[in-house]
Amino acid sequence: MPDFDQALFRLRTLPVPAGLAEIDAAVFAGLARSRREAAAAPRLTGFAVAAALVMGMVAGGFSSSEPAVAQPISPFASDNPLAPSTLLAVHP
Repeated sequence: MPDFDQALFRLRTLPVPAGLAEIDAAVFAGLARSRREAAAAPRLTGFAVAAALVMGMVAGGFSSSEPAVAQPISPFASDNPLAPSTLLAVHP
């Protein structure tokens, strides 16, 4: 007999571990816990979104400066601040 066969034969003669009978209950308890956590995740995500919205609105309310007014930019304007010639120019 090869060594592997002898090892399996010796393993077969050993008694079954006592904790093996309780493993099913532990697995099912873990599955139930995972399901409860998965069911709570959408509620917690909604709460986090609501809290972020409230914090953003409160922080925006404390802003004392005037809102910035966007200036229209035309790609064909001569004073376009984003033109490549102005972006690459060296300003002392």
